[in-house]
Amino acid sequence: MTEPLSQAPRSPQTQRIVILGGGFAGVSTAQELARRLSADGRLVHQGRQAPVSDHAGPRARASVTLVSRDNYFVFQPLLADIISGTIETTHVVVPLRRMLKGVDVEVGYVEDIDPVGRHVHVRRRQSGERFSVDYDALVVALGSVTRFGVVPGMADHALGVRSLGDAFYLRNRALSMLEEAATEQDPERQRALLRFVVVGGGSTGVEVAAELADLLRTAGRTFVALPAPEVVLVHSRAYVLSEFGERLGRYATKKLAGAGVRLVLGRRLVRVEADRVELDDGAVIATATVVSTVGNAPHPVVARLGRVADAADADGWIRPDATFAVPGLDRVWALGDCASIIDSQTGQPMPATAQHAVREGPHAARNILAVLDGGRPLPFHYGQQGMLVSLGRFKGVGEVLGIKVSGFIAWVLWRGYYLLRLPSRERRLRVAVDWALELFLAHDVVEINMRRTRTRPGEEVGEVSGEPVSVGVRSDAEDELVL
Repeated sequence: MTEPLSQAPRSPQTQRIVILGGGFAGVSTAQELARRLSADGRLVHQGRQAPVSDHAGPRARASVTLVSRDNYFVFQPLLADIISGTIETTHVVVPLRRMLKGVDVEVGYVEDIDPVGRHVHVRRRQSGERFSVDYDALVVALGSVTRFGVVPGMADHALGVRSLGDAFYLRNRALSMLEEAATEQDPERQRALLRFVVVGGGSTGVEVAAELADLLRTAGRTFVALPAPEVVLVHSRAYVLSEFGERLGRYATKKLAGAGVRLVLGRRLVRVEADRVELDDGAVIATATVVSTVGNAPHPVVARLGRVADAADADGWIRPDATFAVPGLDRVWALGDCASIIDSQTGQPMPATAQHAVREGPHAARNILAVLDGGRPLPFHYGQQGMLVSLGRFKGVGEVLGIKVSGFIAWVLWRGYYLLRLPSRERRLRVAVDWALELFLAHDVVEINMRRTRTRPGEEVGEVSGEPVSVGVRSDAEDELVL
């Protein structure tokens, strides 16, 4: 049974703005709403109104509630650095309640949205208790999930790199494979344990392959009797990072190969098994670890909402208008990775990047307040300023304001840009110290095992219930992730 969350009653004087999702889009929307409402003395937080400003007008008060599956924000662009051990795991996360002053934070799994009754149904992570959150204005920023079903066997045997837990698990997995290989007597099996296949040559795949190679190179030095570990990157095109153009793509391809990453280009996976992957040319690569960075799908809740509103594109993504409003739904906005937002200048969907999300959020917040106050929302447009990708230690590639950069300069720009974009001075300082120490000290190669003494009563070993992070994993529960 779903119980309503204890809330102040709805009234014309207090508008409830609810944001679903604790990523870049959702958090930046909440920050801008809280800032503007607080400045006007209109923000209601936990039943208390902010001090009234001298400039406050007669406009309605409002509360802002953010619903997220975690109580922290993850700085996704630096996840790959966790794999190599360049950055401490907790240094890329920030507690949501510390970031979002004046915002009510609810932690739980979003299960459904009722746009007619204006309710969001949520389930607590630990207790499983279900409750509903009422809204007057709703922002859907739930992001995307991994589509493992694109290749047979990938759902059963591949790893993703979407969350903090994914990056941490992959690091532990790599170190564990070294330990297992050290005692393996069969040479072929040993080589398979030491081979790691990364699928996809986009920015995520390239950074994961580069950092994984750095980790294995450093850790491998402590296993003197083992053959060198191998990272294999499989990509369907002739060079990686094709979105950067041929010159930079071929440069990145050359540098990855020089860093020891084996590149299999112009090929696609057709099957993944527990001990191998098969390519479309019939070739077989023996491996015990497959990492997928391809295949995104709409969050199931978003897909259902898009179908209800008849506002989804052919792939199931919600397609809002240029102001982020969802056609057919009253006072519902969608942005970030979960939305297919058409750029009015190009007529093409905007890239699903953090760079866009942190600009969509504040613009959406201004449009929401305009609508609530009887004003007119404005269309969004943003021209991408560039992209930067790390290729491992001292190497990078990118384009900034139309200027193509590569090598050490690109690597410095990559680090500098993301250091400045971290959401707090404390985290910027911690990451800067991590990076400075990394120049002089070897990477940490400790495997931190997460074994527990026992499972909780009623818990099935090997399954994680909750908000879906992938689709197509199991036939009996297609929206759940199996580890």
